[in-house]
Amino acid sequence: MSSLRDNPAAQAFANTAARFCALIESPIRDRELWLAEVHTALATVYAAAPVLAQLPMPEEGLDIPQAHRLTNDEWNTLFLHLRQTLGTDCLYYAYFKPANIVPVNAPATPPPADGPVTGDLADDLADIYRDLKPGVTVWNALDDRYLYDIFFQWIQMGFTHHWGKHAVNALRALHSMLYP
Repeated sequence: MSSLRDNPAAQAFANTAARFCALIESPIRDRELWLAEVHTALATVYAAAPVLAQLPMPEEGLDIPQAHRLTNDEWNTLFLHLRQTLGTDCLYYAYFKPANIVPVNAPATPPPADGPVTGDLADDLADIYRDLKPGVTVWNALDDRYLYDIFFQWIQMGFTHHWGKHAVNALRALHSMLYP
């Protein structure tokens, strides 16, 4: 399994995930600079995920220990900190189903009714952090017994079903904040 740890795509993802997590944990001295750095780090980790997803999943292994996962209280503390940092820029509008694939030669029809919903950038960033951080911690501990769960949480469960969706919405919100 060490070949997986030595894989450049796996190393790149681990490094970009660690960078994102470090930014979320860091004290914020210059809000605009921090927002720009988070935007870049999030775009980078999002772009690295499909490459990592192409690697073969590791064999079964141990679950990441609970001690490395965020508790609900820790998540809530992080969420409230991010909410305070973002202030009035925290909430944004998004569409639950933003795209309906229409064949090229199909007649133009209006999309089905799908009104905007309110998104929360603090929730997005805190959830992405919660999904990435345990894997980063265990990856950095060099304990390959947990590689299966690291990859499962980063890609199979996280990117595909959870943090990837938060990332897309967060990137759109951050882009609008940084480039009005």
